Amino acid sequence: MTIRPEIKRHGVDRHGIAGHGGVARRRAGATLRGAAVAAAAMLIGSGVGTGTAGAQSLDPGSLVPSVAPGSLFGVPSLSVAALTQLGAPIPLTSVLGSVAAAGSGDFPRPGSSQAPAGPVSTRDGSITQTTVRDVAPLFPGSLNPVDRRAEVWTVTSASMQRTVRVEVYRAPDGVDAPNVYFLDGVGSESPSGWSTGMGWGDPALRDRAVNVVAPTGAPASMWSDWQTDDPVLGPNMWETFLIDELPLLLAQPTPDTGAPLAHNGSWGVMGVSMGASAALHLANTNPEMFDAVAGVSGAYSTTDELGYQYARLTVAARGGDATNMWGPRDSQEWRDHDTVADPSGLAGKTVYLSAATGRVGSAELGQFGSNEMILVDGHILEKGSYESTRKLESSLAGLAGVNLRMNYMPTGIHNWPVFVTQMLPGMDHILSGLEPARPSARVAARGVVEDSVGSSGSLGSASTQSSTGSAGS
Repeated sequence: MTIRPEIKRHGVDRHGIAGHGGVARRRAGATLRGAAVAAAAMLIGSGVGTGTAGAQSLDPGSLVPSVAPGSLFGVPSLSVAALTQLGAPIPLTSVLGSVAAAGSGDFPRPGSSQAPAGPVSTRDGSITQTTVRDVAPLFPGSLNPVDRRAEVWTVTSASMQRTVRVEVYRAPDGVDAPNVYFLDGVGSESPSGWSTGMGWGDPALRDRAVNVVAPTGAPASMWSDWQTDDPVLGPNMWETFLIDELPLLLAQPTPDTGAPLAHNGSWGVMGVSMGASAALHLANTNPEMFDAVAGVSGAYSTTDELGYQYARLTVAARGGDATNMWGPRDSQEWRDHDTVADPSGLAGKTVYLSAATGRVGSAELGQFGSNEMILVDGHILEKGSYESTRKLESSLAGLAGVNLRMNYMPTGIHNWPVFVTQMLPGMDHILSGLEPARPSARVAARGVVEDSVGSSGSLGSASTQSSTGSAGS
């Protein structure tokens, strides 16, 4: 285990398990089954499936399930049909408490408790500077000029002593535009969610005058600065990277095009799930940089029981140890990341928040069929996001000048189909709070002048990840 050197940011000093084996997988499966049983017990106790669910809980579109009812993890009383009529959607903390009472105190994220998708970076002692090593097209085989605005920057981070893949989606040529970070969920896969249908696959979003910057390779990191390098997740200094290192690189000429990102100086940040929590934290603690922020299905407290479990389980979802992130629970680092407790940095900012209730409707059944793991996982997590978003909304009510837009969806689970619907309204609200793009005399990115092809490109608008399960928190 490596203790990273102490780093000072914005005048404030910041404190500087082996992979899953067969036993761990068996334990995770047994715990998940126990979680489902606990969830079933609570649902049965509240009258779900017996015709006593409250009217407010019913999604009329879900009364005709698209799959035949069946037992859920061996609990005959809880069927897929019953999931469409959840009377009191299950708070994550209640599930955790029930599972602990049943003898399993360590609840892995169902559907997401797995090792990182790719090799985790380790520190390279030869990396001592933050630089751009390479810029390449994201879609090298595409002849569409629109696709040629999408690039992959390979950069080094001095704070993490590793290389980072950053996807850069330049605004249409001819303008200096605001920059908006996009922060992915627990997997933080490569390519990012933005390129696989979340944003770049939406023709309307391609036409927006905005530079979107999507870093990758931060699984289960909370996009945070960690106190200690994790033996599974490696070095994580993402706040330092996003605030202090990457903006300077984006403003410099690149090795390939010779052109820096055409930026008008205005910044926003958007995130989904784990990235939503981080986006609100970054905007709240760096108000001099960000003027607008969007959070989709996030959890924004780190000190209440729900928020603590969300953060801990997010890290554990990829085998990490949350004590390596912010130290023991109730430490100052945990308190510093609680946006609900102190959202004062968001005063005067433009804020977009959205979450679904977690209720399973006909759309979810049509998308995921009888995959009960995804349905239960997505229900629990989205209900938690819904509760946390409500708390943040209440907290923001006491701040002056917040341009707040809320979107609460009556049905929907914690997964890509819900997230995708929020990209366009979230981005449009962010842009309403940023300086508008202005004409620029810059040369077209990669030497390509845009034509009437418009925003139809190689991806279309379908997300290839929409059926893979929960995006994580």
